[in-house]
Amino acid sequence: MASFTVTVVSASNLEDSDGPFSGSDPYVYITLDGSDSQRTATVTGSSNPEWNETLTFEGVESPASKVMSIRIYDDDWGRDDKIGECTFDLGKLVATGEPQEFERIVDDGVFTDATLKFVVQTDGSWGNPEGGVGTLNVFVKQCTGLDDADWGGTTDPYAYLTIDGCEPAQTEKMEGTINPEWNQGLSISDIENPLSKTLKIRIYDDDTFSRDDKIGECEVDLADLKMGEGVKEYELPVDWCMMGMMKQAVLTFSLEAADGWGNLP
Repeated sequence: MASFTVTVVSASNLEDSDGPFSGSDPYVYITLDGSDSQRTATVTGSSNPEWNETLTFEGVESPASKVMSIRIYDDDWGRDDKIGECTFDLGKLVATGEPQEFERIVDDGVFTDATLKFVVQTDGSWGNPEGGVGTLNVFVKQCTGLDDADWGGTTDPYAYLTIDGCEPAQTEKMEGTINPEWNQGLSISDIENPLSKTLKIRIYDDDTFSRDDKIGECEVDLADLKMGEGVKEYELPVDWCMMGMMKQAVLTFSLEAADGWGNLP
């Protein structure tokens, strides 16, 4: 399990929820699934508070899979008013023990946005590669039990791989089979913050005179990959057969984080 700290530095241009001349009494409240919530002290009468307060999260499982919810409240006698919020995907952190600084918009203003500055620090044992851009190696082995899309044993399947913001990759076409064996290695590069991304694999039937039919699909959250684990094997269902039958086609493939990135081992 991981531990890390969040230093809440300051906010600017927060809403004066107590009136135009009174200012707000803001504090920051952070929640993370599976962990105890944390909050800062209250700063009295300020729309531009400075906290410089460090909060510690401990016992966090699979941290790169988690998203922090950060809310700013005005401390009142009755119910506290929410005056700003944002989220932060821990899958965007780099694997370093150095402090990582961020600034996020917490409220869209008419003339000026309200923003929050904070610093996250981990022990460097998990995260994205230096520079935040990584490469994923994929070895697509085989698929068994695909639908016969052409109803005559002439299905010509290929696998099409996508990650948001990257060039797609594609296997070769296998002719006339519902149990293709590709055994083909592919690489997807220039993945920005790969631990925050999802690999989508779709199986298509290559058609000459019409649009290629999608006959299967699956996806993998790249935060499933652990730092230093090497090649990870997968066997995932990619479709349901027609008429509600329970038989599933299964895709076999492996993934490898190519340049030193991954979730907590």
